[in-house]
Amino acid sequence: MDRILEIKRKDGVANVKLESGETLRIPSAVYLERPLHRNQAIDPEAYRTFVTQRAYPHALEAAMKFLALRERSEQEVRSRLRRSCYDEAAIQRVLDTLGLHDLVSNTRFAETWVHARSRKYGKSRIAQELRMKGVSSQDAQAALDAVPQEEEYQRALDQARRLCRRFQNDPKKIAQSLMRKGYHWSMAKRAAEEAVRGE
Repeated sequence: MDRILEIKRKDGVANVKLESGETLRIPSAVYLERPLHRNQAIDPEAYRTFVTQRAYPHALEAAMKFLALRERSEQEVRSRLRRSCYDEAAIQRVLDTLGLHDLVSNTRFAETWVHARSRKYGKSRIAQELRMKGVSSQDAQAALDAVPQEEEYQRALDQARRLCRRFQNDPKKIAQSLMRKGYHWSMAKRAAEEAVRGE
């Protein structure tokens, strides 16, 4: 047995500090099923077993709430559940369930992300963002290919025109700014030069 010295709840996690020096990190939703109290004597192993047994339904509910806000990648769901201290077995079971019911899809996420981000950024930046979100290069490329090159160029040109005043019609600075937004050099250069010419 061990004794509880302190309990702090923050960001969906209950941190339970024990007399032995150990700290139990418990998802708040699971903790609320069987709350603990300061100075209470507990068997840490038995409580960990309880947490493991009850993690899945709470993790699934947390994932569903997270997905209700917008489309997410599998990696985003996994990271969110890890931050709430759900164990890997529960997380994988949640992802399997979501995948089975087509509630999470990296392909669909990539399509949604590209549609939203291509209004402001070039394909190379979007591809990098998708990699960071855990989307495969194949899924990312398929989604990026849906944006015609001429459409990407038109958006680069629109932005270049807005940047003319800021950079005093300096095509080099305008092109550099476009490159930072993820447009390839040749496209950025062409858009900057066309914008400066006032075409």
